[in-house]
Amino acid sequence: MRALRTLLLVLCLTAGCTQDSARSLSELTVVDSLYLDPASGEAYSGRVVRLFEHDSTAVQIAGTLLEGVWDGEMIVYHPNGRVRYMGSFVDGERCGPWVENADSVPTESVYEDLVREVESMGLYPPCDGTS
Repeated sequence: MRALRTLLLVLCLTAGCTQDSARSLSELTVVDSLYLDPASGEAYSGRVVRLFEHDSTAVQIAGTLLEGVWDGEMIVYHPNGRVRYMGSFVDGERCGPWVENADSVPTESVYEDLVREVESMGLYPPCDGTS
């Protein structure tokens, strides 16, 4: 079930965070950890994406900024397209479960992949603000 949820999240974010519908992080200015629209000087809100330098068709980071800080789901990819890590933010702070895949190549065992996922999971305060 978790694998299905993860797959749906990845598909949702990658489908919605293409070059056409998301702004490149390189177009924004960062001041005191706040992402700003350089033309207006205002904190940026909307979908953002960063592409790999060596492959301008491959997404490295996909997420959303709200008033200049990370808010919502974020996915960071390895160069081969495998998810490096993913999780959620609220007001620029990590929340909920975060999964990290330090290895860019999956194992040949589904069981080993699940063990790695569980071992690498970080748990942060709930995203809805409750304990």
